[in-house]
Amino acid sequence: MTRVGTLLVVAATLEATVVPESVAAKANRPGVFGTINGKRLKATNVKGADDPCMNGIYQPGTGTLVFGAIECRPRRRRQGVAVKRNYQVIVMACAQYNPNASIIPPYEIACPASAHTETKTGRFGQPISMATWTANFQYLENFTIITSNVRMRIDAFEGTRVRGAIFGVFDVPGQGASGTAPIEGEMQFNFPARIQ
Repeated sequence: MTRVGTLLVVAATLEATVVPESVAAKANRPGVFGTINGKRLKATNVKGADDPCMNGIYQPGTGTLVFGAIECRPRRRRQGVAVKRNYQVIVMACAQYNPNASIIPPYEIACPASAHTETKTGRFGQPISMATWTANFQYLENFTIITSNVRMRIDAFEGTRVRGAIFGVFDVPGQGASGTAPIEGEMQFNFPARIQ
């Protein structure tokens, strides 16, 4: 009976140590992942700071992060970038517009010049239609501070790798779009950026 009890304790201990490692590994995958407008977005970074599908620039001295991400196929062909069928694109331009706020992670910044696009593709991956939403912005305190309905939190900066989350709603419909494109919960990002 003691052997069975010991085996159960060992199995429970192994399960407790294996599950957090797999969750941690999933959280550390390079790219941006989440749900916008009810559609799952998964844009991976497999080639580092120069990846054509997901790359950006981070300025730690000003608290600015700008990046673009397009959904590419997991296995990239030698001919170049192969986007997924019915792909999504996200472009984020976020900065610390409040001169009195911190730029030491973790900190939150506004993303007034950001956009999200959904593209439907047809035969041979040719785009058939596109819908684009952008983020509205407002001036606060005598036009000295800018805020936005799409925001970003920079959680960590390690060497060249930037990690954080995006939340809010893309609330200005553009070409081919109507209504708003809300972010469900938080979109997680983690990727090596070019540092300036």
